[in-house]
Amino acid sequence: MSSRTASGILSPVYPRQEAHQTLRSKSYLFLLLVLGLGLLSGYLYSIRAYKYGLDVKGGVRFTYQMDLSKLKPDQRSNLSEIRGRIQRILESRTTGSFGVAEPLVAPKGEDQFIIELPGFTDKARAAEVIGSSASIEFYYASTLPSQGRAYGLYEPVDETDPKTGNPVISFRRANAPADAPLIKPGTPEYLQVIQSWGEPIIKGDDLKSAQPEVSGEGYRPLMTFSPAGAQKMERWSRQHQTDGANIAAVLDNKVLSVAALQNNTVLRDNAVITGTFTTQYVKNLTELLNSGALPVDLKMLSSEQVDPTIGAQALDRMVTAGMVAFGLISAFLIVYYAFPGVVALVALLLYVLFTLTVLKLIGATFSLAAIAGFILSVGMAVDANILVFERFKEEMKSGRSLQTAIELGFRRALPAIVDSNACTILTSLVLVNLGTGPVRGFATTLIIGVAISLFTAVFITRSLLVFLVGSGLGTNPKMYALERNWFGEKFETTADQKPIQIVNNSRKWFVISAASIIIGLPFIFLGGLKPNVEFQGGYEAQFATAGKNLTPAQITASLERAGFKGANVKMGGEGAQRVAIATVPAEGPLKGLPDQEAFQRITQAAGFQAGDLKGSSTIGPAIRGETIQNAILGVVLSAALIIIYLALRFGIAVGGFSVGLRFGFSAIGALVHDVLFVLGVSAVVGYFFGWEISALFITSMLTVIGFSVHDTIVIFDRIRENLHRPLKGEDFANLVNRSVTQSFARSLNTSMTVIATLIILLVMGTTTPDLKLFCATMLAGIVSGTYSSIYNAAPILYLWDRAVGKKRGESHTIVGHAQEQVNRDRVITTRTAEEVASTTVGASGRTYGQVRRRANSPVRQAEREIEDL
Repeated sequence: MSSRTASGILSPVYPRQEAHQTLRSKSYLFLLLVLGLGLLSGYLYSIRAYKYGLDVKGGVRFTYQMDLSKLKPDQRSNLSEIRGRIQRILESRTTGSFGVAEPLVAPKGEDQFIIELPGFTDKARAAEVIGSSASIEFYYASTLPSQGRAYGLYEPVDETDPKTGNPVISFRRANAPADAPLIKPGTPEYLQVIQSWGEPIIKGDDLKSAQPEVSGEGYRPLMTFSPAGAQKMERWSRQHQTDGANIAAVLDNKVLSVAALQNNTVLRDNAVITGTFTTQYVKNLTELLNSGALPVDLKMLSSEQVDPTIGAQALDRMVTAGMVAFGLISAFLIVYYAFPGVVALVALLLYVLFTLTVLKLIGATFSLAAIAGFILSVGMAVDANILVFERFKEEMKSGRSLQTAIELGFRRALPAIVDSNACTILTSLVLVNLGTGPVRGFATTLIIGVAISLFTAVFITRSLLVFLVGSGLGTNPKMYALERNWFGEKFETTADQKPIQIVNNSRKWFVISAASIIIGLPFIFLGGLKPNVEFQGGYEAQFATAGKNLTPAQITASLERAGFKGANVKMGGEGAQRVAIATVPAEGPLKGLPDQEAFQRITQAAGFQAGDLKGSSTIGPAIRGETIQNAILGVVLSAALIIIYLALRFGIAVGGFSVGLRFGFSAIGALVHDVLFVLGVSAVVGYFFGWEISALFITSMLTVIGFSVHDTIVIFDRIRENLHRPLKGEDFANLVNRSVTQSFARSLNTSMTVIATLIILLVMGTTTPDLKLFCATMLAGIVSGTYSSIYNAAPILYLWDRAVGKKRGESHTIVGHAQEQVNRDRVITTRTAEEVASTTVGASGRTYGQVRRRANSPVRQAEREIEDL
């Protein structure tokens, strides 16, 4: 093949050169596409606002469960329809009753709902509105004295709620002393009074609408009945129009009013609830009734109230930490990788823009955990670039040309990048399905971040490099900092002759691993693993400590003296926003108390005033059991998915699924070390600082599982590659040692960026104990994972394979299977060559013979040359 130069003389154009020219032309088009995506993302980013979570903006969160005990069999068969109706009613209530922007009503499982009200902090009122059945009922109060019945079992007593100023109907037993305790709403005897009236005249579905009606200087609720309800009310009132019967309006087992039917009055289409109500109460009540009656009752499983001032401070700290982490990562890329680092930084900036834009577009909630996940994903997004650049440097040192080294670097690093990111996504998908609130936000952010980082690191960085090199920029090898071998790259140059002895000293590495685990074990038995309110149930209260020089030990002692056994106190926030966070089991003096009264007692016992209470959470036994179950299930599922994925991925290349299982279980074997080490570290910090394990702790554990396998995959992928290119006379032990040595620097470099990010977050960006423990466990897990990937995973694989060889023969070892695969490939290649050679060419130029084949293009020939290098 030739091409004509400017002077008209033909000069040769080699296939590989034409391939590079084709790649450059494609990179131009791709760069135009990226530029368009960047401009579009910038525009979309600018027009959408962030949606912050409750831990940033403040607000209340509830978890409710449907009470299915009263459903009939035919209703149970339509459970999905009932659930959908409840969700629509709850959405109507949260939208119209609280004046908050973007309230959340999310179904969970088959019978639960999570409700979030950002910016709304009156938890008691929110619970009253959301949990209300909104099924208004009118009863014939037959056990109360009336015009036609002078004696009754009970007497109504008009009272005023000191908090709301609205009337409250209590009762007194007939002939009871004047100083006898009244029968108050919420007591079992109060419910007996209502039940003594029998079936209601009308209820729930018999109501058509409700609206405020002017009454004197205020308002009262006016009820308009449906046609069926009007007939029922008319029938009853005609029966009692001369005896002055009492009619009672009841909502959620609470009597709103009791009034006598006036003589010769027939009620039909509507009726009013008498009493002196505040205007806001009437407005709220009528809006509630108009939202619709719930088809089943809702039971509150958990509630949480978050103060916005703490979240605002935490957000500022985390954003600052994120900017510092980004600056440090940028400096590392530029200093250590020079010209490719600058290109990677451009891709990283695009990654940040694309990720934030996508998160905004899908309406993702930016909780503190989600923001931490995003910052962490920035550190992880650099990993792919590091793997590529290290491989690129390796190819350059082997004498490859610049353009060939770029292609080889990206092509040979791609399998490890895809496999490691896939494992991170798998564990994050488990979190999305099992987690709620901040946990799901973190996992969603991480999944989106990993997917976009794969695009930016592999495609954008590659296209930019190819474009710049092809344009004459960046063609000087000195611009690639090949001499910078600060983190173990020097081992790569001696990997073939003198690899690091890993498998030969496996006993020493296992002893070090065991020692690192044993150090933390005593603290586990000393109570260092402290379960928070999500795992043990009960109450969690946050108190402002400004102006109070109190320590966690002092507050804990006060709670213990008051009879609250098992209480734990930790500190969060800083300066004026410093808070004491007390976790108290729902036992002893608090057993059976309403939430409001329980928190009053906790506040007094801890030595604080009512105004000091800045946040509160209540977790019932159902949520506690579910949290524990999901934690165990999450670890098991993540490990199983990773084993299956690695077995399939490596089994395809070496010996099938059963051989791939050796890779999968070896990775999990190293992972067991990481999990036990992280548990020990968590017990140590829990013992000394009182930090408690929470759902975020489980999140960090599952993320560690995904990331710990990351470095293991890099090493296993190099083993897989070297199995097809073994040295002459090389055994499996040397091959594994050589593979680890060649991957040593990239394992350190990929971990360092994440470790640095976590250290910055831990020191600068976390103000809550949960987030601090999250970062601490992640940091411990990634340090441990880096060690175990190098010194545990590969030796486990080697020892397992050696045991198989001794038991079943060398042909069943990984090397045996790999050699068999190589032999099969040679046979296929030989046959293909024979088939090509046996073809004939007709007069028309078409080929005939055993196989008809398309002639190879120069581009494809060049690609094969690169693949065979």
